[in-house]
Amino acid sequence: MHTPVVLLGANFYTALGAIRTLGRRGVPVYALDYHFPTAYALASRFVTRRILCPDINVDEIGLANFLLELGKGFPERPVLMATADNYALLISRHAEKLSRYYIFPHNQAGLLEKIIDKKGLALLAGEHDLRIPQTYIVDKTTNLAAVADHMVFPCIIKPALSHKFVRLFRQKCLMVHSKDELLSALEKARDSRLELMVQEIIPGFDDRMYVFDFYVNGAGRMTHTLSAQKLRQFPINFGSSTLTHQVYDRELTELGQDYVRRIGYHGYGEIEFKQHPDNKKYYLIEINARLSTLSALFDKCGVEFTYIMYRDLTDNPLPDFHLEEEEPWAFWHAYEDLISSAAYLKRKQLTVPDIIKPWLAHHKAHAIWAADDLMPLFAFARLILRKIAGKLRRIITRT
Repeated sequence: MHTPVVLLGANFYTALGAIRTLGRRGVPVYALDYHFPTAYALASRFVTRRILCPDINVDEIGLANFLLELGKGFPERPVLMATADNYALLISRHAEKLSRYYIFPHNQAGLLEKIIDKKGLALLAGEHDLRIPQTYIVDKTTNLAAVADHMVFPCIIKPALSHKFVRLFRQKCLMVHSKDELLSALEKARDSRLELMVQEIIPGFDDRMYVFDFYVNGAGRMTHTLSAQKLRQFPINFGSSTLTHQVYDRELTELGQDYVRRIGYHGYGEIEFKQHPDNKKYYLIEINARLSTLSALFDKCGVEFTYIMYRDLTDNPLPDFHLEEEEPWAFWHAYEDLISSAAYLKRKQLTVPDIIKPWLAHHKAHAIWAADDLMPLFAFARLILRKIAGKLRRIITRT
């Protein structure tokens, strides 16, 4: 009998990939979400039980207490996994109590908060000498004029807490092209008491983005690694992958391994880098301390990180494996890649042949589609159709 998994969050393809990885291995998956109508991963046939839970965005304590009560009902401790940053933070913040009823990787207190919070990551990079783009942390004491004088343009403004920033600027980050534009945005944010970062933009197209994925066991040994290169993103230039292929890069892998050792991280993780087109150096962009969006690609390449973590946490670890060859697979999110491709064409960043060539060059590891698990595709399609219908109604209402 397999130890079950309690999976937090089911409204994104991150969860869907994890559910399929575990379900195909016969692992029972108890999937939690606070809003079933948008949690299309719950449609997977590999979900053992669908559980409605408190909304983490409005009641983190309520969800933590819910998990404690849920955990009491299992005959043995299940494995607890997070599909999004806010769930990973919940596990970290309530680790002592949750560990009575669940199994999960343990890190030093406060480490995940530093990794997930953009300001914390910048400070962590300074502590451990990790190469990041030129970055200024902006608070109420910061000399805004000095920041504007020293920054290279264009640059990007990123929030410490993204949901507050989105409410103010209607986007997750803000690109600015001049000193005056930067000062105006910073003053607006300061008036709203937001903590911000102003960061250099490493030049180069989206295919300069790379990811290094890894698993570190409880003893602190890195047992599995894989590297990949993004080809396209949604939204373009500053988004999630829509087309990413596996590549092996020794320099990237060694740098990623070194960074993980420096910060002392345990469990599964993913470091995102961008390679500078001039000096060819890799700059750390972010670290993900939750399950990846690229699970479908990992599975096709034989490095099933979700299952690797599961086996290690249940005291039945898989043999070490570091993928140092190149497989013919690419992750592909068809719907988002169609939108991104149109945007790349509109901004003349890519041509039609540029879009078609890498798509044809790889076998596809699909984000949503799976021949052995069709229902999530229909659930996702219903969501998209509802969004389109909603936009049409708003247009008709305005006219």
